[in-house]
Amino acid sequence: MINRSRITACAALLSLAALGACAGQTNLRKAAFDTMSAYHVAATGAEAYLASGSVNATVKADIKTASAAALVPLTTLDTAVSNGDTVTASELATAESALAGLQSALSTAQTTTTTGSN
Repeated sequence: MINRSRITACAALLSLAALGACAGQTNLRKAAFDTMSAYHVAATGAEAYLASGSVNATVKADIKTASAAALVPLTTLDTAVSNGDTVTASELATAESALAGLQSALSTAQTTTTTGSN
């Protein structure tokens, strides 16, 4: 004889697990959008610094390197989001780390600009 209460309980647990997975993916996608938006802000700052008249050659090279390094995992993340693919925490962490590198290079640019070290 089939125990209907067990089947109902199992179905409820599976539904909760699926809902949790969806919520987790929703949070990862939101974080991916936030990271990509932060990159666009940082890239705008990088372009402005690089276009300014007097830039520190070392800082300029660091910004270009960090920007190129950030673009690789961010492009992967953007492709996954655009295609409706699963976004992993690892992909997100890699993109966030690369973005942090670009933000650090921009911070150095700001420091050298405000201290006159360029």
